[in-house]
Amino acid sequence: MSGPPVPGWYPDPWGVRAERWFDGRAWTPHVRDRPAGAGGPRTMHPGAIVAIVLGVLLALAVVAAVVVFFVLMVQGVVCGEAPHYCD
Repeated sequence: MSGPPVPGWYPDPWGVRAERWFDGRAWTPHVRDRPAGAGGPRTMHPGAIVAIVLGVLLALAVVAAVVVFFVLMVQGVVCGEAPHYCD
């Protein structure tokens, strides 16, 4: 097992763009802005992008299938009762 945590500046667990001083035992109230270049824009893993795109496409396909099902069901009811409307 590794030793106790080392004192130093770490990403603030309660902030977004700051670092907080950890004294080796607890977080202190001392906060500073992150140095330039630290933690630039986050990029998504290509696999995550593919999963999101496939999920959206699957959701759209399900919605389209439900719409087509109800349209065909309504047409079947109308055409069955009054075939002259279905020319």
